[in-house]
Amino acid sequence: MSYIDENLPGNLRLLRLSAGISQEKLASSIHLARSTYSAYENGTKTIDLQTLDALSAFFDINLDSLINYDLSEGLLNKIYFNEQNRYLAGLLSTYQRLSVTSKFLIALKISALEDKK
Repeated sequence: MSYIDENLPGNLRLLRLSAGISQEKLASSIHLARSTYSAYENGTKTIDLQTLDALSAFFDINLDSLINYDLSEGLLNKIYFNEQNRYLAGLLSTYQRLSVTSKFLIALKISALEDKK
């Protein structure tokens, strides 16, 4: 099992259930057989990049978050599944792509702002 397979099947299931749609409807929407989509969601079949891209677009979530993060835990879950926080989800996604140095500089700025209170 690859690192991708650790998070992806659970994320696909969580996103689909959160959207309230069946495997059949989702598979049809991205031009797959239900059995193929089911195998992706169960982690028994390796998913190709084109399908990953289609799923990312379908769920309106960046590919990095879909693959690399367990969306059922913590802050990502609260952000991605609360419609009012879509903007915050975009900011978090951008932050996750920053270098360690950039993240450190942001932490310093936040600390300086907190000190001014």
